[in-house]
Amino acid sequence: MKRYVYIILGWLLVTGLVLAAPSARTYPLSDGAVTLTNLQSNSVWIPSALLWKFTTATNASLTVNRISQGNTFLLGNLTASNASTVIWIPEAEYPFEFGDALQVTSTVTNGQVQIIRK
Repeated sequence: MKRYVYIILGWLLVTGLVLAAPSARTYPLSDGAVTLTNLQSNSVWIPSALLWKFTTATNASLTVNRISQGNTFLLGNLTASNASTVIWIPEAEYPFEFGDALQVTSTVTNGQVQIIRK
């Protein structure tokens, strides 16, 4: 009986770690904008960080927006000056529920953005 309890506790621990693990995806900036929409009705995710990487050092204007119920809210506005990488870490937790979208824009399209969310 004790053995089954340990197996169940181990399974719950592993499942909790997997579900709580952050997710990271990289998207090309070829169109100048990346939009990530939460399409899962019983799910909420929170952006942890955004990382831009450009092929060469560049000057760019970058924005991070939240689109919710047809309204656009500015979460971050950054300027890259002679930089090839830029990092944005939100000042607060912004939960994205079903239908909410995270939109990332860049005036320079020769790179990619990695979105890390939990």
